[in-house]
Amino acid sequence: MKQLTSRFLDRWLPPGGFARSVSILAGGTMTAQVIAMAASPMLTRLYKPSDFGALQIFISVMGLVLIAASGRYDVAILLPEDEQSAIDVLGLAILCICFSATVATGITIICHYHWILPASLLILRGYLWLLPFGVIGGGLYQALSFWAMRRGRYKQLATTKCIQVSVQVGTQLCMGFVSHGSIWLLTGDALGRMMGSGRFIRDLWREYAVQIRAIRFSRMFDLALRYREYPLISLWGGLINLSGLALPALFLAQYYGAQDTGWFALVNRVLGVPAALIGSSIAQVYLSEAAKLSRSDPQRLLYIFLTTTKRMLYLGLVPCILFTILAPIIFQSIFGHIWREAGVYARYLAFMFYASFINSPVTMTLNILERQRSQLAWDCSRLALTVTSIVLPFHLGYSSRIAILCYGVAMTLMYGVHWTQSYFAIRDCARRAATAITTAAKV
Repeated sequence: MKQLTSRFLDRWLPPGGFARSVSILAGGTMTAQVIAMAASPMLTRLYKPSDFGALQIFISVMGLVLIAASGRYDVAILLPEDEQSAIDVLGLAILCICFSATVATGITIICHYHWILPASLLILRGYLWLLPFGVIGGGLYQALSFWAMRRGRYKQLATTKCIQVSVQVGTQLCMGFVSHGSIWLLTGDALGRMMGSGRFIRDLWREYAVQIRAIRFSRMFDLALRYREYPLISLWGGLINLSGLALPALFLAQYYGAQDTGWFALVNRVLGVPAALIGSSIAQVYLSEAAKLSRSDPQRLLYIFLTTTKRMLYLGLVPCILFTILAPIIFQSIFGHIWREAGVYARYLAFMFYASFINSPVTMTLNILERQRSQLAWDCSRLALTVTSIVLPFHLGYSSRIAILCYGVAMTLMYGVHWTQSYFAIRDCARRAATAITTAAKV
């Protein structure tokens, strides 16, 4: 059976090909999400909506911290042409992660004695000690994932995703049967982030021990300057970008309470997380190819960009229509009566998640083409629109449903704008490359 499967893959998805890499990584991610989705009906009966609200706020905070943890030097691991420089950049990213974990530890200690964080984070009181562990584990895995992408280790990446979700869900379920409370949802999330790095480290040392020993701070400093736009521009763009995803949960907790945040969290778990993870799996392969093609063959990059988004459009169409029509019934039937309101939220946000799903594989295009300023402008616009779409309905006296609807419409439009920006950036790059070739031929 294994040989038959291998022959089938070799025939229709040639080894080393873009489609083969995407299939391996997306397949691993989908397997992980099947595990998470299978556990969700049990989790919604073990934990209250307010517990899921606490989890969503913790995930939002962790996401913001992990974006900054490596100074965005993890993205730069894909760019150096020689392996020693790439190892040096990896070392630089890990140093930044260790510094970030130290800062997170300091913040946790301060908050333990003097609670100085905003009201939207009060639900995490007593749980912030999980933050440093999540930073060091999640940050290290993130940096090593970019190294694995550079080396084309997509099967390994797919395996680690399944391990992470299994540990996360296993912890949440087992402890949920023993003791109730949001602490176990948060602990499971933190443990899941810490899993998967061991094999990356082992393989890295086995294959590149000489280069690791040859790391020098002087070269790391030179590379830090060479790729300085990542911490100086891309980092802030990334923070602003993720703020557009993190702030809705924080504002919902601030204005409408933990229960509404929990309903939003379940919608994100059912629609947003699977869509984002499948998209990010394809994005990991796309990033690896785009980093090479942006220098060597921009026209080929444009073809992959269009093909990828076209496939995502077809793949997400049926789920989008299904949830738009039947979401309240689906949520009530699967997760219990108390979660029907989450189905209403899902109906309002279905097209937003669909647009995000289409755009997610190619979302790093502007960064790869070193158009960080264009990315930053979009990030700032989306952040402003996110805040306005949720804060304004509250101050006008509207319910959380209206706030969610306004947020969904605004974000759908913004994802369309981002795709258009990326398309024209690649086309411009391809045009300039063609012009350069024509000029050289004439000379």
